[in-house]
Amino acid sequence: MTNHFRRIVTAACVVPTVLFTAACWTGGGSDMATRDPAPPASGALSEGAATTLLGRPEVGGRASLADAAPADMSPRTGPVQAGRPLAGQALPTNQWWTSALTGPLDQPIWARPLAIGNTGAGLGISSAAPAASAKAVVTPFQPALSAGGAISAVRVVGYGAFHVVLRAELRGGGTMEITAVQGSPLLYLDFAGATPVLNASGPIGRVGGAGPLAQLTIAGQRWDVLAQDGAGWRQTGNTLTVDRPDKGAIVVARVPDRAEPAQWTQALAGAAGDPVIRTTAHMTHDGAAGTVTQNLGVERQSGRPAVWALLPHQQAGLVPGGGVEPMAGGYPDTRGALTVARATGVRVRVPMPGLITETPVIPLSDPARAAVRADLDRDLADRPAGAGGGSYFGLKELGRLATVAEVAKGIGALPQREAALSRLRSGLVDWLTYGGPGDVRYFAYDKVWGGLTAVPAEFGSGDYNDHHFQYGYLVRAAAVLAAADPAFRRDYGGAVDLVVRDFSGTLSGDGPEGFPAFRAFNAYLGHSAASGFGRFADGNNQESSSEAVAAWEAVTRWGIVSGNAQLTSYGITHYALEAATARRYWLGEQGERPAGYRHTGAGIVWDAKIDYATWFDPKPESILGIQLLPLTFGSLYRGDPAKAAARSAELTRDVGGKPRVWADLFAADLAVADPASARQRLVPKLPREESTSRAMVRYWVEMLAAYGPPQPAVVADGPYGLAFGGTERPHLMAVNPTTESRTVTFRKNGAVVAVVVVDPGQSIVRRP
Repeated sequence: MTNHFRRIVTAACVVPTVLFTAACWTGGGSDMATRDPAPPASGALSEGAATTLLGRPEVGGRASLADAAPADMSPRTGPVQAGRPLAGQALPTNQWWTSALTGPLDQPIWARPLAIGNTGAGLGISSAAPAASAKAVVTPFQPALSAGGAISAVRVVGYGAFHVVLRAELRGGGTMEITAVQGSPLLYLDFAGATPVLNASGPIGRVGGAGPLAQLTIAGQRWDVLAQDGAGWRQTGNTLTVDRPDKGAIVVARVPDRAEPAQWTQALAGAAGDPVIRTTAHMTHDGAAGTVTQNLGVERQSGRPAVWALLPHQQAGLVPGGGVEPMAGGYPDTRGALTVARATGVRVRVPMPGLITETPVIPLSDPARAAVRADLDRDLADRPAGAGGGSYFGLKELGRLATVAEVAKGIGALPQREAALSRLRSGLVDWLTYGGPGDVRYFAYDKVWGGLTAVPAEFGSGDYNDHHFQYGYLVRAAAVLAAADPAFRRDYGGAVDLVVRDFSGTLSGDGPEGFPAFRAFNAYLGHSAASGFGRFADGNNQESSSEAVAAWEAVTRWGIVSGNAQLTSYGITHYALEAATARRYWLGEQGERPAGYRHTGAGIVWDAKIDYATWFDPKPESILGIQLLPLTFGSLYRGDPAKAAARSAELTRDVGGKPRVWADLFAADLAVADPASARQRLVPKLPREESTSRAMVRYWVEMLAAYGPPQPAVVADGPYGLAFGGTERPHLMAVNPTTESRTVTFRKNGAVVAVVVVDPGQSIVRRP
């Protein structure tokens, strides 16, 4: 279940092969905010690589859009704080900084290790340490310094893949331009028509001379403030003022704990007046190695390297070399300790061993086959959740029907498959066409932000909450139907493309006008966010990491079925990174929780908080279960048997016995570690989750019983297979969702272990 108060994001670019690079569109500050980017390399696919303007896109085929959603399902606010350089553009929602577009920065924006917000007395700058309790890890917003004095207005004037540029008008006269960069301990401030001034929240301990660098200790934290060369700082009590009004650029930096002084001073030198003007992100997929590599880049005005605070998943996957200079020290963070480095860019590598994008055929005993068939009949007899539902429950039902059709294909249950596909087609056509007044299910174009609203909108999706969660169900369902019915792809594929663009972002040279550069994905955090506007004290947040992963599985599958290689690559890379961060930050598989937090998993991950909770239900089953739905063949990223066994044991402890709700999800999750025990749980009255097919749960359990858990040491070609079982003679599952014969290669440590030829629409299992 989703809730209308949830979820975050920034952009990424993606390139279809390791040979290409690409740049994201970024705004610098002021007049730089609308500059054209360098063109991407030939064949490159970039998210956010160009400015996109508002305007209703063409749908094509037999699909249609409404011109507007009903008033009560339209955005409650627009980008009222957008500056003139962004006028007329489709602007990102769901970002770590989107709240600055909708309000006067009265809620903090969390760049980590810094957070900034309008305190009423100036721009507050905080870097407080998180505090852990049994069910939460919370970072308070406690400004150590405030800059510029009282602010009368704040405008967003530029942004990039993971930075934002704000312009604050000061009540005392003049402006202050603010460049905040995710993962940077440096905040760049540029005053015009005003003298730079900083006020500390308490007594200042200061060392150093009268030059441009003032080294401060405030409430036990070390801060360095740097003016431009030729200027210095005057101190009056807790106030610091630059002594040269003509030197308006300063930097406020949180010094890493345990920093090496000479190394840090060298990294900070010359930073005042040398802000970040461009941030870029792109990803590449290496099918032979079974990896996805994300490239994050920062360009400063001078071209000098920047200081980075690296998150745990970045540290774990950091690719050596490339000019990355590790630095001493770090910062505490809700997601785990941040380490520090100096570089113009970093590369982060995560696994992508394969993905099943076609129904696998598995060996079933006659009783098991009969049980799956009976489950299919029960699935088809089930009443849809939410009486048909809207943008969440209605699209969730399409996803369930698609799963039913897939399992029916796997066991050769043609009548059940045809029944599921028939309902699926009817539902998809209903959603993808607008019949005028009186139509109860359709998509409308929003001219305020630039996006699609599914009507009726549920859980705040009219405010861009949860679009990737909700629309991912439709896109995957469309891919399943289109593989079986090419006419559907021809008639309605254009509309599905627009739904993909709404939550995934626009693609350079491949996306229509009318949508923002990026929506749901945050390049620096490595995962998506769910709240459209993120107006919370703890920043943006995401609850269901599994629905986010499923959205990228859906993009991958639609890219394959529609013959769009770039979109397929885009889906693969985002699937891999979202899956890696889901395992780390939501499921807690790396054990990096701060002392005092008494759980492995988390229900909601915020910019500034980890919560053992959900928006809708406090039961442990819901907190874990929201990380396990929907169950599809793309759910095998949660394939570590030891981790699955530990999840089951912890849930049993927290519940005090067997799960009381959504027990089908937990049976499927247990099957990764213990298929026999999971099979015993499949009783007729097993509590079911709304998007989950009974037949799929049984089929999943039997698949893992037959083949064993996923084997990541053996990699398949991208989204065309997966290995199962042991490392010596694994079961190699090759799939082919395309309309032409396909050769799938499996490798271990780079060496080919098998080459499998698969007919169109089929799957094969081999052992080397």
